[in-house]
Amino acid sequence: MVNSGIPWIGDIPMEWNNAKYRYSGIFIKGKLPNEQNVEQLGKPIIGASEMLGREFRNFSIDENVPTCQKEDVLILWDGANAGIVANNCEGIVSSTVVKYVCTDKKFDTKYLFYLLKNGESFFKSKVNGTTIPHMSSKYIDEYLCVQPPLDEQQRIAEFLDRKCGEIDEMIALQEKVIEELKAYKQSVITEAVTKGLNPAAPMRDSGIEWIGQIPEHWKIEPLKYNFNRRSERNNPIITTERLSLSIDKGVTLYSEKTTNLDRFKEDFTQYQLAYPNDIVLNCMNMIVGAVGLSKYLGCVSPVYYVIYPYNCKVDSEYYSYMLNTPTIRGVYYSYGKGIYAIERGEGRVNTCRLKVSYDDFGRLDIPIPPIEEQKNIVSYIKEKCADIDSLIQTKQSKIDSLKEYKKSIIYEYVTGKREVE
Repeated sequence: MVNSGIPWIGDIPMEWNNAKYRYSGIFIKGKLPNEQNVEQLGKPIIGASEMLGREFRNFSIDENVPTCQKEDVLILWDGANAGIVANNCEGIVSSTVVKYVCTDKKFDTKYLFYLLKNGESFFKSKVNGTTIPHMSSKYIDEYLCVQPPLDEQQRIAEFLDRKCGEIDEMIALQEKVIEELKAYKQSVITEAVTKGLNPAAPMRDSGIEWIGQIPEHWKIEPLKYNFNRRSERNNPIITTERLSLSIDKGVTLYSEKTTNLDRFKEDFTQYQLAYPNDIVLNCMNMIVGAVGLSKYLGCVSPVYYVIYPYNCKVDSEYYSYMLNTPTIRGVYYSYGKGIYAIERGEGRVNTCRLKVSYDDFGRLDIPIPPIEEQKNIVSYIKEKCADIDSLIQTKQSKIDSLKEYKKSIIYEYVTGKREVE
């Protein structure tokens, strides 16, 4: 072993050489293709979603933009995930992606892919720009690489293909279990808030399509009979605590956000107030789950609906669960007016700006169990969901460990710390 002179690599085998990407290949920036729904005739557009292993979203028949094959090395140039490296994509290269084409016959393309993949953390640390983060080829030029003999590169690449493939299969298995646990969690919530906790309770037809049968002693009333809309402006300023509403986390403190940090205006009088135990709903994203219970006094977007109970018959926490079930989202969808939503499959929507009017929302019929029963259901949901979340966290920890192991395997072999036997 000899010192490579590259801090992040350290010692390398004596027969290996140093190299620079600028001398080994060229970068070809993608272009903005003509997106069309031509799945059968066109080629898939390769952008961030596809590079991250998600489903293909759009297709194009535009032949004037660069294309990529599965063996090509791609680098995401723009966006929140700028700096990630991928291959195994085949289609049209979008304007947010750069294709790296190796021109040095002494380099194996697959080995170069793993070298660049190993540099993702470095590239991400160099990404700049606040509104749209972006990469630059100068960052890759700074990321010096090493060049083993060609036959050794090929052995390393073949080994890493096999080893990383095994790890990816284990990760995929854990991810599948997590998705199943999340679906089970949602079914637990839906069953509890629409059927109650007593399986032996006499049932009757609710007359509401999205609910079906309910316990015989439950009532049915319009939401507006039990909830008020707050619509209280933060003027004069009562609080400067900003709140965020997301599909995954519900209502959280804006200070905890890590993306889209420039969306709040400095004038706090433009916002409305939400109090602890208020239910907050994004009128344009309710159909995809933008509903949450506030634990804070804070200001939220004026386009949100903020509701609170005005009688003792309803519990906010119980209805924060009910108003965010998959079945009720279908009702929101039927009320929605505006830009059409694009289905992504499995109950997910990719783009949606369908606004639900408050008049329609207020007329929504909801079940009214006795208040004590509502509280018991909330306690049951919390306990069950805590158990499920613990299992999900265990699976996620395994995924994180596997990903770190994969990174270490790539690093050790592309830098010569370990030798393929």
